[in-house]
Amino acid sequence: MHEPTFFEGPEKKVELVVAPGHPSLRGWGHEAWARVVSAAGARILSVLRSTECDAYLLSESSLFVYDRHLTMITCGRTTLVDATEHLLERIGPEAVALLIYERKNEHFPELQPTRFFEDARRLNARIPGTALRFGDEHDHHVQLFCSRRPFEPDDVDTTLEVLMHGLPEDAASRFIGCERPATGTLAEARGIAGILPGFAIDEHPFTPAGYSMNGLRGADYYTIHVTPEALGSYVSFETNVDFRGRLDALVAQVVAVFRPRSFDVVAFAPRGTLDAHLEPEGYRLKDRVGTTLAGYDIGFWHCYRPTAALRSPAPIPL
Repeated sequence: MHEPTFFEGPEKKVELVVAPGHPSLRGWGHEAWARVVSAAGARILSVLRSTECDAYLLSESSLFVYDRHLTMITCGRTTLVDATEHLLERIGPEAVALLIYERKNEHFPELQPTRFFEDARRLNARIPGTALRFGDEHDHHVQLFCSRRPFEPDDVDTTLEVLMHGLPEDAASRFIGCERPATGTLAEARGIAGILPGFAIDEHPFTPAGYSMNGLRGADYYTIHVTPEALGSYVSFETNVDFRGRLDALVAQVVAVFRPRSFDVVAFAPRGTLDAHLEPEGYRLKDRVGTTLAGYDIGFWHCYRPTAALRSPAPIPL
């Protein structure tokens, strides 16, 4: 998962919903999903199943498959747009009720095989959509492509992402050279399991550094991916657990585990139900962007920890 000098932690993500009457996506089977993952340049490491969801842990992040929808997240130098086109070829664009494709700003975008606008144009040729940027072009931001077809999410259809940059050394070191314990899980040992208790855990520590986990409880999932190297340290957290009414508290729980220098929050909730306030203790809100699209309220927040400490410059790989 990790290259010798630098690994790009910030992710690409696709969410796809099929129209009613389409055969179950879970019915495709393991080999078909292995081909989807391979198209992105990743591989399946393990799978955790519930009655509602198959949660695949990948060499580069995660894939969650339900009967009518899926969420796939990949990091590094993966080509998620290739996997998305593979999905559209198999499903057929006419059977897609909703397509959302998202990319977080990368540390070194020039090292990526594609840029967001290339990806969005390719997808737009298959399913016409709208492209938006949440956040400052020259600062933290998320770019999003969304199909323009009419869509109304279920009342409980929410997604929360907490995207964290700049881990302190003591927090990062806990995910370098770590191994699975003889009993229990690393998620328990590192305080991750306490964020959302009661989930079955599937996890993988990477060599020489890094950590990924999927948690599954019925239809609910959460996932965490840690890139702990000093250059570009990054952690992502995502869940479909309903966060409404406790957005600030849940985000505070997540950032308390990793104590990042800054973080972005991306939240989706059915129209008219998204919480407005977010500013966890010890952080300041720098940017907030919101809109309504495809039946969702979509919010973006960027928060940072004020500091007067003198820091050393970071080396840049050549």
